Amino acid sequence: MEQSIRLERRFAIIDEWLLNLDISDRAVRLYAVLARYADSETHKAYPSRATLAERLRCSRASVDRAALELVDAGAMTKKQRHNSSIVYTLQVSSPMTMGVLTHDEGGSSPVTRGVITGDELTRTTELEPDNYIEKKSKKATSIPDRFALSDSLREAMVARHPSLELDDQLDAFVDFHTAKGSVFKDWDAAFRTWCRNAVKFAEPRTVIHKQALKPAADGPGRREWVRSLHDQGEHWECRPGEFDCK
Repeated sequence: MEQSIRLERRFAIIDEWLLNLDISDRAVRLYAVLARYADSETHKAYPSRATLAERLRCSRASVDRAALELVDAGAMTKKQRHNSSIVYTLQVSSPMTMGVLTHDEGGSSPVTRGVITGDELTRTTELEPDNYIEKKSKKATSIPDRFALSDSLREAMVARHPSLELDDQLDAFVDFHTAKGSVFKDWDAAFRTWCRNAVKFAEPRTVIHKQALKPAADGPGRREWVRSLHDQGEHWECRPGEFDCK
């Protein structure tokens, strides 16, 4: 009877709010690695920077930058211990509901930047601006129904591109991107780009025939070449009256 082998699974749980933060992939991975070292009750971890660099397959400086991203995003705090090691305390709930962590970056090094040196963590009671969450989560969308120009955008476009018929350009812009299914994060910016291109494409282009680029058949020996063409019935280089050419 064969004995079944049980594989030991090790994993770190990442909350969805962390995945939605505007941080790099390395910062997310650092959080996951720290979660493997963290105490289940205090959520504190204190692996060395060398250990973290080895686990993340990067330099210690890259670990410091990723840690600073997490601190700035409110996903964790860093605290300097007396033996110069750093204690990382992970945030286990969304920082949107916990306030904002504060730290002083003046005169700090990449290693200690974001480290809280006091005994207590300092949190502000001031709420985030109303547009903070909207700005962080803004994604590309299809063109809005009945897309229209704001008064400020219309005035800016009239001043910058007086040769354009804005209403005609707006209709063409809406039809094109509706049919194409385009998505943008900022549709006003997309319309400004459309207007710049419309002006550029409307500029007249000078077409030079390739015959005009050829050198004139002048100079020693070149008229003989023209005469040879004349004898073959090609007269495009012949001058009036030359070689009895009409």
